[in-house]
Amino acid sequence: MDFPHDFIQTVSEDQPCNYYAEVAVIGGLVLDNERWDDLVQLLTPEDFHFPAHRIMYQVIAELTEKNTPYDLLTLTDLLAHQGRLDSVGGFAYVAEVCKNTPSAANIVEYSRMVAEKSQLRQLLALGKSLSVDVFQPHVQAATLAEQAESQLFSLAEKGAARQQQEVTLLQGAEVLIAHLERIQGSNGITGTPTGFQVLDEMTCGLQAGDLILLAARPSMGKTALGLACCLGALRQRDDAVVQIFSLEMPTAQLMLRLSSMEGGVALSALRNGILDDEQWGRISQSLEQFSQWDQRLIIDDCSHQTPALLRARARRYTRKYGKPALIMVDYLQLMCAPGQENRTQEIADISRSLKALGKELECPVLALSQLNRQVENRPDKRPNNGDLRDSGSLEQDADLILHLYRDEVYHEATPDVGIAEIIIGKQRQGPTGTVRVRFEAQYTRFSDFDGSGR
Repeated sequence: MDFPHDFIQTVSEDQPCNYYAEVAVIGGLVLDNERWDDLVQLLTPEDFHFPAHRIMYQVIAELTEKNTPYDLLTLTDLLAHQGRLDSVGGFAYVAEVCKNTPSAANIVEYSRMVAEKSQLRQLLALGKSLSVDVFQPHVQAATLAEQAESQLFSLAEKGAARQQQEVTLLQGAEVLIAHLERIQGSNGITGTPTGFQVLDEMTCGLQAGDLILLAARPSMGKTALGLACCLGALRQRDDAVVQIFSLEMPTAQLMLRLSSMEGGVALSALRNGILDDEQWGRISQSLEQFSQWDQRLIIDDCSHQTPALLRARARRYTRKYGKPALIMVDYLQLMCAPGQENRTQEIADISRSLKALGKELECPVLALSQLNRQVENRPDKRPNNGDLRDSGSLEQDADLILHLYRDEVYHEATPDVGIAEIIIGKQRQGPTGTVRVRFEAQYTRFSDFDGSGR
């Protein structure tokens, strides 16, 4: 192609790019409009390094969105109408791009070349940013490394998303057969067991890749129930690894809860330290059990978690300790998602990120969630999916929604003292319903009711 070498050299001198691949993509689309469908998941306008090409690709996208065929004349006409024709070098440059692209046959490969250079530029920008940030006052190496890791994984995810995702019916059948062979002998519990018999029977366990919401009003015991599910997974799967992200409680408080639940020692006694010999013996037994779960139960009590930071930490723990059988987040509304306009959008971003994390690590993610106060205004205070706080996207994204209800919180004279209801409000692949379990308040401990979960 006969383009000015000085222009190319000036713009691309310090940046990875492929000028001729960018030209071939633009020219190929003008030659064959139908190739757009092959490129749309591979490229965005920002992937083009040269401003003229970026603008032309944007205009082509606009024309395609309107189902308007385009060629040299319609493309330059819209550029002129938008006042951007001069910005791309005028009619002569657009014509030169079209004239010097003989075929669209290799346009997908050219697109991959453009995308590859774009990713290299983003890596370069990250490196330059880090070289500046390390000299900022009061910067902490661990924080900076965590941010860099998060950004690197984000770039890697974008690259992976550009790969083809289609699956033929035969390929899908092969996946199904492999799945059925894998779950043979599982006694119907194909996911991570919670330790609650009826709940596991109704859900077949917590399924890999699923986002599970455990929602309740304050003081219902959602943290205790979440911890019970984590302990259930550890007890019933010898190789299970569980990650707990506790944004609300520090590790010391969680260990008090776990010791009370596992050792059968009143939480109040653990808090005030007044223990008799029998209680010390129970604590010793629970600590012995915890030692067997060393490096299988991972607790992260960082109170500032964004979706990117949490995912980076989860990946790091997975590399260090192995694939998790369950990830628990306590609780979802304490996370923040910078850059969103309002809280509803923040929660939607957090929800999508947790769902994506489960799919990526192939494990269930159990996210604890608050409920709206409107529950308190109803005669029947049993929660439903409409009570989820801050965003309707929670209900949409979740594969399984569990509501926790204890009647004794509202009615002291209830006959259901010591009984809790786990209400399955949504289950994509199974039934809804209610599971009754026992609750021992002094230990903040949930267990199967009458030995059966009913």
